[in-house]
Amino acid sequence: MESHKTVIKSADSENLLDLELCAKEFLDFIDNFKEKFLKGKFYVLTAYYDSILAGVLVADKKIRQIDALEKIIPNIYLYLIYVNKKFRNNQIGKKLLDSFINIQKQNGIGSIYIELPQKFKKGINFLQKRSFQRINKIQNNIILELKLWNDYGIIDSQVIEEDFNNMLS
Repeated sequence: MESHKTVIKSADSENLLDLELCAKEFLDFIDNFKEKFLKGKFYVLTAYYDSILAGVLVADKKIRQIDALEKIIPNIYLYLIYVNKKFRNNQIGKKLLDSFINIQKQNGIGSIYIELPQKFKKGINFLQKRSFQRINKIQNNIILELKLWNDYGIIDSQVIEEDFNNMLS
């Protein structure tokens, strides 16, 4: 049985041509991708399968403001995970996503969001199998979230009050 090696790396400006060759039709959906990528506004992971670029993950580098908790919970927006058709069913998408999640956990990110067209059933199923939850639907798009913090770091205020009153008595 032949052994294949997948390597996940962060992309930099030198990888732009490779990124466009691998996933141009999907990168074109991201407004001003080339310009923003060259300015370092995206977090991009690449997956090399036997030294060939086979997959790409693109996320926003800035923390997104999603809801009233954004000041408490740092969120990041995931634009896309793309694996070239020739390399699918080799766990490349899973490895890209797992690497991204681990990096975000290390960076203290509380939630990862992604918005996908409702008709993109394979992508939605892929993410839901990896614990992303559907949280909203806007027009024909589904918004999914992966919570990396279970309790948001919030302690029940009643417990604090009881402890505080015990400290005073």
